[in-house]
Amino acid sequence: MATLHPDQGIPGVYGLLLLDVVSRWGYNDISLFEPFGLTSEQLAHPDMRIPVDIANALVERALQLTGEYSLAYHLGTQMRISIHGFIGYAIMTATNTTEALALASRFIQLRMPFLQLYFSTFGDKATIELKCNIDLQPLRNEIIIALTIGIHTMAKALTGVEISSEIDFDFDMPKGFERYLERLNSKVRFNQPHLIASFDKKYLGLEMVHADPISSQIAINQCEAELSALGERRRISMRVRDILSHHEQVHLGIEAVAEQLCMSDRTLKRQLASEGTSFSTIVDEVRYRRATSLLSRTDYSLEQIADELGYSDVANFSRAFKRWSGRSPSNWRKDPYL
Repeated sequence: MATLHPDQGIPGVYGLLLLDVVSRWGYNDISLFEPFGLTSEQLAHPDMRIPVDIANALVERALQLTGEYSLAYHLGTQMRISIHGFIGYAIMTATNTTEALALASRFIQLRMPFLQLYFSTFGDKATIELKCNIDLQPLRNEIIIALTIGIHTMAKALTGVEISSEIDFDFDMPKGFERYLERLNSKVRFNQPHLIASFDKKYLGLEMVHADPISSQIAINQCEAELSALGERRRISMRVRDILSHHEQVHLGIEAVAEQLCMSDRTLKRQLASEGTSFSTIVDEVRYRRATSLLSRTDYSLEQIADELGYSDVANFSRAFKRWSGRSPSNWRKDPYL
């Protein structure tokens, strides 16, 4: 996954989404934007980016003006796919939800440079895991809640089906958020080790209402052009990590991965070495991330987790996990924060 610097900011159009929500409390663009020297016209420009420190201050001001500590819930329920530009258009015209999630994972950092999205499947469950590279509050938590709820809002609009899921947030429940829990068709938990949403794998085959392969490819080409314009090139190690993260079998061999990258395994080894890593190191990274994700859930036994990760038995998995974390899987499961 390409990593863009947070100072590149987030698209100005998200500031307009914030204004749309704040306006319900009777505040206008002058109330929200004037302290920062911004206008609605500026934010509507397709090239406009809001630096993350200004975005954080904007969210702070919105919370102060409205007195609504769960503002992110309203941002999520009002989120429309069109607000995400060409990425949104590529997703909207994708064939099915699997393809849509793969595109979101591939291009999310064009819109939110500090976010990474990992889409994978385990047994009969599909999982979306978020990684956030900023700690600015309240921006971090507001964006995470808004995007998580927004994904559900947009999924229903794009498929016609309300997807039931389990959602884990790695922070405290916002003040007043409990009144919105019953409105969500999902089980929500706070103060968890990871940012994860999981759902039944049957939803992956849902067809998109506006599926159009030609239009989707045009939008994908535009997204690729945007990546190029930002001067970002996806390194081989990142592409390997993507393949392993999206494949159902994390123990996919180097030959199979090299084939997907249209190169020999020898060339792949050489290029990974030039980036200061190796195939086995990346496999361990992906396995460890998957292992901790599964250990944080109570519906997977150690035997099932070992099998999902390609280990012949729990003993081999336990040895590997202790090498990664310094702790046994059972000990980690009891208290992941040690």
